[in-house]
Amino acid sequence: MDDQKFHLRILSREGVLFEGEVASITSYNEKGKFDVLAQHANFITLTTKGIYIRETGSVEERVINFDNALIRVRENKVEAYVGIEGMSTQSFK
Repeated sequence: MDDQKFHLRILSREGVLFEGEVASITSYNEKGKFDVLAQHANFITLTTKGIYIRETGSVEERVINFDNALIRVRENKVEAYVGIEGMSTQSFK
């Protein structure tokens, strides 16, 4: 069902690291661990510790490690921009 998956695209300066339909992702921001599922509310956050991806129909997780990224959730699509140098949550306070 389309309402139980969403499109994920992870980009770095080198190009696309991952693109496809997924069931969920997990990552970490300054508040702690968070999950994104299909039909999630729109938001933007700075993240650390990588992204854990659960692909549609799979029980295993794929991990993409990084030190920092910007994640944008909008209209059942998630984009992650990995390696955002010089950005921290302190920049926005």
